[in-house]
Amino acid sequence: MEWTQEDVAELQKFTTTIDSDDIKVKEQIKQMLLNNRFIIHVLNNKELEEVEAEPDEYYNVNILPYYLLAPTQTNVQNFICFEVIYDEMMRYNSSVKRLNVIFHILCHHDNITDEDTGIARHDLLAALIQHDFNFTNNMGKKLKLVADQSRPVDNMFISRTLTFEQITDNNLVKTYNDNPRLANKF
Repeated sequence: MEWTQEDVAELQKFTTTIDSDDIKVKEQIKQMLLNNRFIIHVLNNKELEEVEAEPDEYYNVNILPYYLLAPTQTNVQNFICFEVIYDEMMRYNSSVKRLNVIFHILCHHDNITDEDTGIARHDLLAALIQHDFNFTNNMGKKLKLVADQSRPVDNMFISRTLTFEQITDNNLVKTYNDNPRLANKF
């Protein structure tokens, strides 16, 4: 089977379609993180700073939409990984579900202290994320912080994990022939 430009175009629709809550929420998180100049600064990527990189160049380098790092890290780097998990459908209301947004902040021990503040980098990044996400409606409905944990990952990285929770709509939109509509869930 030959792969065509029409096939590529069909796949690319998933970057803008609102049917996939996972893709939509991850894009919102990505934009919020990249638009925060303090987060970009505290990530402290010297290579990107030297070339005066734009914030979007930190995506898939220091900001990852998944929790997985390359097995070997040759440079001292800091990361914000995030996951979107729908862990429970509401028992008596199929129109809503529970969303968990989990941030895994990983900072290399050789770069753990922020020079500007003297604060541990993973704690400072967590505070910046909490400031932008906790009790805000930036993603449509109010998010609230439900867990905040710190622990070493290995002998190279210190981690802080933040979990935010939101009750949100349960995939209420379905696109038919490029026309989004409310889905009949009953």
